[in-house]
Amino acid sequence: MRAAFFDLDKTVIAKASIPAFGRPLYRGGMINRRLVARALVSQLIYVHLGASEQKLARVRESMLTLTKGWDRDQITEIVREALEDTVEPIIYAEALDLIEAHRAAGHRVYLVSASPDVIVLPLAAHLGVDGAICSRPLVDEDGRYTGEMEFYAYGPFKADAMRELAEAEGIDLGE
Repeated sequence: MRAAFFDLDKTVIAKASIPAFGRPLYRGGMINRRLVARALVSQLIYVHLGASEQKLARVRESMLTLTKGWDRDQITEIVREALEDTVEPIIYAEALDLIEAHRAAGHRVYLVSASPDVIVLPLAAHLGVDGAICSRPLVDEDGRYTGEMEFYAYGPFKADAMRELAEAEGIDLGE
């Protein structure tokens, strides 16, 4: 079995996926204007200057702190409702063409992102790919985010997850 793995942020879509959903989260009452503005500034810095591992760790920790106590189902609904309007304008046509070429060749296609599952999994379904490797924030028994990370799909953890998926699905990574 052959497969193609596509990074999401700034590869399939033109910006980081978390800030892309800033407005829908604001409209849903989850964040305030100051946080939307801060996310936009962070996005500009990320696009033009990149981000160090230390900066990404700070962003991840601040996101976990911000989302602690949020209801996962509510966030899922906000993302699903905003998905088409938020994502369609920022999807790279070339990425869609490559995804379709892999599907036409009979390859499995996966998104890979450090962004959270609540954003990445609906995007994967929207794009019609076979699945995704993404970060998973820890959720308590009431369906609320705990402020901790169950799995962080970044750097070597991404690569490990890709190898595990390949092993489980019989994918030849050499191909």
